[in-house]
Amino acid sequence: MTAIAIVTSAYIVASAAIRPAMYSDSGWGFAAWDTRSRTSAFNHAAGLDSSDIAREAEGFMTMWSPGQHVLPGLIEEAGVSLGAALVAVSAVFSILGLAGWFSLYRSFGFPLRTAMVALAIIACSRFFNLPFSTYNGGEVLQFGVAPWFLLLVWALRDLRWFAVPPLIAGAAVLVFMKLTGIVIAGAAVGFAMVSHDRPWRHWRDTARKLLVGGVTVGLMGVLFYVAWYRRGATAATIVGVPHPHGLLFYVALTLSSTWSAALSLGDLANYIFLNPARPILRSVETIFYVFLPFSLATFGFIYLSLRKDHGEYLRFAFLFAATMVVFLTLNLSAGMSITLDERHLRIASLLLLVGGVHAVLECRSRILQGVFAAIAALSMVYGLSSFVQRMQHNLQDPLGARGVRVANATPQLLDFIRKIDVSGPDARRTLIFMPSPELILEVKNARSWSNHADFESIDDLRKQIRRGRVDRLYVIVQRKLLDNGKADAILRSFVDYPIDGWTRIPLGDFVCFYQVSS
Repeated sequence: MTAIAIVTSAYIVASAAIRPAMYSDSGWGFAAWDTRSRTSAFNHAAGLDSSDIAREAEGFMTMWSPGQHVLPGLIEEAGVSLGAALVAVSAVFSILGLAGWFSLYRSFGFPLRTAMVALAIIACSRFFNLPFSTYNGGEVLQFGVAPWFLLLVWALRDLRWFAVPPLIAGAAVLVFMKLTGIVIAGAAVGFAMVSHDRPWRHWRDTARKLLVGGVTVGLMGVLFYVAWYRRGATAATIVGVPHPHGLLFYVALTLSSTWSAALSLGDLANYIFLNPARPILRSVETIFYVFLPFSLATFGFIYLSLRKDHGEYLRFAFLFAATMVVFLTLNLSAGMSITLDERHLRIASLLLLVGGVHAVLECRSRILQGVFAAIAALSMVYGLSSFVQRMQHNLQDPLGARGVRVANATPQLLDFIRKIDVSGPDARRTLIFMPSPELILEVKNARSWSNHADFESIDDLRKQIRRGRVDRLYVIVQRKLLDNGKADAILRSFVDYPIDGWTRIPLGDFVCFYQVSS
């Protein structure tokens, strides 16, 4: 326990001293949070009205859960810098998560030694220390609250009617932290319906649990649909490009991620084999296909090792994981647009981790124990070393006005943004169009907006149309976008501005184009 506390404290101290960066998804959330004084209701955001850029369009923000920006935002309002607020939120939910997973593991009946080994692996893994270098919003929040919800389900797994309100309230907290919490909640309650031994023999209990569980999951789904899903686009509604290997790849992805995510082995494999500076493999498919047989072998080993003494845990863990795997596989097959990351199955992986640790510790094979120790050590060394590397990289990035490291910027660019971000009556008639949403946080006075040109195709950029005019329009792009035609597509999207009317200002790795109305 002391070693885990020391490692976690080191993350917090380093993050507080150097300050974290943030991912673009979180940048969008904070950009919306900053417009709350100009909107009519909670979780509404004021964005650029593409039909007239002189105006703002208000809408309910459905793409990301509010917890990732509301919690740090409230701390910032208390007088703390946003960077310090991100450190505080990451620290609280990381510690909360460690305590939650420890409590859950112990409630399953695993001995203290098993729980502590699993916790040590978690504390040294890349995914655990990532938010201290790069704030990842809902990921760290979900890590902190998911084990407590699973513990609640475990305690109420007999599924009496009094369990319905707390389970629905717990699901609401999960969704507030990260939208995929609704899937976790449904999968966990679904397990509880058939958690007891040989449910077909105790048909009265099974019928009651199916009824109570069905009502609970149904209410969760209806409330989520009415309060959130029907109000706009989410990752589940955006159609992506299907993988050419189809169902085979999606099965390999989800099963392998359930095996690898707790130790960040997929991240490690990507670093070794898909590093842009020295790629060894051409794509991520090979990694998941190689992981697949090891995943199946590990799951089989856990089942055979624990089926006598931990049968209910096995039903819980495997049914929960199976539900998550099937849900994600079906949605990917249907065209859902999400990243091909192991993080989507991390909660299921953490649930199975303690079973794997216990099975290895109790087995008699020194070879198996040695292999597991080597894999765990590799994961821990990678996690710790990658944290050091990321913090060193953060030191090279400029510190923004709100205490957050701005990875997609240079000091020259930040100085220029502050120069053109004038206060006074001209501020609302000035629009600064950014190349990444994190940069919006550097604008205090003028109106600002962003795209994701790095991640959007040139065809998609050419389809975008923005009408209307403002007194001062600044369009900032990366210099590399000049050569691939994306910068030209962005400038032409402002259709009421003549393409030959732009004045160009070089800013090192960036270029600003502007037009001022007479």
